[in-house]
Amino acid sequence: MKPVDDLLQAARATLTTSSQTQIGDQAPENVTPLEQEVRKAVRRVFATLKLTFPAWYEKHYGDSKSEALARRVWMTGIQELGDEAVDRGLQRMVLECKFPPPLSDFMDLCKRVDDLPTTAQAWDEALAGKYTHKAVKIAAEATSTFDLRTATHGDKALFQRFERNYAIVMRRAQTGQPLEGRIAKGISHDSMRPREQVQLEHSRAEADRIVDTLEIPKDPKACRALLLAKLNIRRDEHV
Repeated sequence: MKPVDDLLQAARATLTTSSQTQIGDQAPENVTPLEQEVRKAVRRVFATLKLTFPAWYEKHYGDSKSEALARRVWMTGIQELGDEAVDRGLQRMVLECKFPPPLSDFMDLCKRVDDLPTTAQAWDEALAGKYTHKAVKIAAEATSTFDLRTATHGDKALFQRFERNYAIVMRRAQTGQPLEGRIAKGISHDSMRPREQVQLEHSRAEADRIVDTLEIPKDPKACRALLLAKLNIRRDEHV
């Protein structure tokens, strides 16, 4: 089997030197930009299939009508995937598959993100404020890092908020979409929380911002030393 990078590069080269409108495709002027991106992804998939499994491809898609019908089916399946996810699936197909995968298996290859923590692991990381993946950090910030810092592991309501947000970010990672972006509030948003808690969170965030702006030390000993120095007061180390 050829190295995966060579195969994928050859697939892209095939696309750039062949007609961009396949049998069964609409004319470019009748296709929306999003639909056009999906068509490009499908062409990339089929070019890779043809280069990786040439005998199988000729047997199943040698007839132009069969190929056009298969393209329509694949378009329906991968329209939710971004280029990053499609490329991830193509690399795994070349490296891991002895036979061409059906559409459902190819979707699994695309959506598999090996380094994503499970929801339980992500919850532990969010409570600790230490993240092994950017998706956990984004979900924690969308949930409220203030609430997470003061929460216990058994806080069911907060866990449900975090679980929902993490599921949204995980789906972005799996489909190859940007992880950042606004997450629509669920039923447990600020208007459902005690006003005092929301105000306390905003006040604390503002205090932290002011402290950072003024470069005031957050360590009590360092803050005391700075204050004594400002007042020109000398103290023995044991005081």
